[in-house]
Amino acid sequence: MFQNRRPKKKQIETKEIEKLIQAYDEIGKTTIQSFRDFPLSQKTQKGLRDAKYEKPTDIQRECIGLALKGRDILGAAKTGSGKTLAFLIPILESLYLERWTTYDGLGALVITPTRELAYQIFEVLRKIGAYHDFSAGLIIGGKDLKFERKRMDKCNIIICTPGRLLQHMDENPLFDCTHLKMLELHNL
Repeated sequence: MFQNRRPKKKQIETKEIEKLIQAYDEIGKTTIQSFRDFPLSQKTQKGLRDAKYEKPTDIQRECIGLALKGRDILGAAKTGSGKTLAFLIPILESLYLERWTTYDGLGALVITPTRELAYQIFEVLRKIGAYHDFSAGLIIGGKDLKFERKRMDKCNIIICTPGRLLQHMDENPLFDCTHLKMLELHNL
């Protein structure tokens, strides 16, 4: 009697995800000149355009395609070379393909050595991930621990420093990384 009808938005999203997954096989067969040449979700593409990211750097060109295919990456490049986007884009895309929601918990954890770098990464994530529905948290020393503690179980992506992460692992029962999909160790 009653038909289970999906909202039109979900149908469009399903088709986009299927198309992206098929396009991953083609990565590397053509030359990547701009971010539009990567098979990325419309949400990520729009975030990149709004943030004025147009052409990938060498490390982005080399890493993004491999990461989208699910490969582990170890990348080294000088400061200012674009490493942050090289790992943030695959994080957003991976969670998007999985249809990650707040109820799924922590999907990606980015650990970086300094508060300043963590904050910079968080700001880039906010810009390029603006059209995604993921929640993100910045977990660093010097911030309100009680506020962080209450929100920890609602974050899909956490950018943190090692000391503060250990503190939450030891003291916070809401910290749960059992469903973690991606781990990024940035400049450690």
